[in-house]
Amino acid sequence: MLKLAINGGKPVRDTKSNPWPAWPVWDENEEKALLEVLNSGVWAYNGPKEVKFNKLFAEYIGTSYTVSTVNGTVTLQLALEALGIGYGDEVILPGLTWQATAAVIIDVNAVPVIVDVCEDTWCIDPKEVEKAITPNTKAIIPVHLYGNFADMDAIMDIAQRHNLYVIEDCAHKHGGEWNGKKAGSIGDIGSFSFQLSKHLTAGEGGALTTNDPVLAEKLDALRNCGRRPENDEYTETDKGAGVYSDEGNFIQSANYRITEFQAAILIEGLKRLPEQNIKRDNNGIYINSLLSDLPGVSPMRHDKRETKKAYFNFAFRYIRDEFKELPVEKFRKALESELGIGVEGSYEPLNNCSLYVPLTKPSRYKINDKQWKEIDPSRFELPVCKKIYEEESVCFHHKILLGSKADMDMLEEAIKKIYNNVGELQ
Repeated sequence: MLKLAINGGKPVRDTKSNPWPAWPVWDENEEKALLEVLNSGVWAYNGPKEVKFNKLFAEYIGTSYTVSTVNGTVTLQLALEALGIGYGDEVILPGLTWQATAAVIIDVNAVPVIVDVCEDTWCIDPKEVEKAITPNTKAIIPVHLYGNFADMDAIMDIAQRHNLYVIEDCAHKHGGEWNGKKAGSIGDIGSFSFQLSKHLTAGEGGALTTNDPVLAEKLDALRNCGRRPENDEYTETDKGAGVYSDEGNFIQSANYRITEFQAAILIEGLKRLPEQNIKRDNNGIYINSLLSDLPGVSPMRHDKRETKKAYFNFAFRYIRDEFKELPVEKFRKALESELGIGVEGSYEPLNNCSLYVPLTKPSRYKINDKQWKEIDPSRFELPVCKKIYEEESVCFHHKILLGSKADMDMLEEAIKKIYNNVGELQ
């Protein structure tokens, strides 16, 4: 009789009687807050909930300013615009990230320079960053990915030596800390997403964090149709020095504002986030200790400089030759069947990503032949990213880390079961 659930055997977890923790998390506090907004008639445009969330999030991250926006893609775009990055400039980013990290660079007419990642963290490799710098390089976008931190000591050292900006992509790292400083407070600007899957969510939304009052004022204006900010929060900038021309009070931009409904949900979610992060971290430590003793899998490397974890999804590495050359896709499918939850691979490497295809839109991106060749992602070689995506990556939704130790034990049991019965899959 076949034992694996994918072949009709009994699964390790019966999710009908024992479901995984739900996501998103909400209760009567969100309901009350949403009704407050509904009844107030102030549904958007610098409302009290948005102002309050900006203040609370800046305090949480440890920055002087937060500017909320419509989503985490826009945050990256506005960060580039606020830093004056555009045509003729190059921005270095990792090959393993959501396509938006690269797409915003071509949206401001700059050139994404895609480099490889570290095999044991899946984050940008500082050695590859150093090799990619040219006289046209203006910024680095390190991405904190799947619960891991980019090596911010190395990145900031490179940036300072070469006079480069650093935009932290923190879409996976709300509340994580590096040497006691939270993600989003280390570089020039931090970019956050509040999309439904993120561990602080309002369905959609984003935020930018910075300690620079000039940048904060630019970001505020850029997300609000180019209008001069309406309060005196940025008075240190001498009423907008470097932001507005002498001829008028506006700069060119569009509407990227968040709504009061989103801000209301984020305020309540932020109250839970520290406790949720602690629980995820404790479970992450526990399951990684179990994985360390199992054949065929390897936990991600934990850097001691990462003083507080924050998980967007839970990832580990699959070792194919210890599973008798079973392809990782079959391993993930078998794991799904045993545990009753989706198991995915990493993001597709950006040099061969089905969603990052700038050459499909010449009407927007073909400024000239030189630029057209430079934005072709296939020109980059990313062997580590390729291996991670095609052979090694195993990723679970972070909601599993809100479960119990017994839930973590089931993950260990499922991996053992597949290992012991791998012949059924060949």
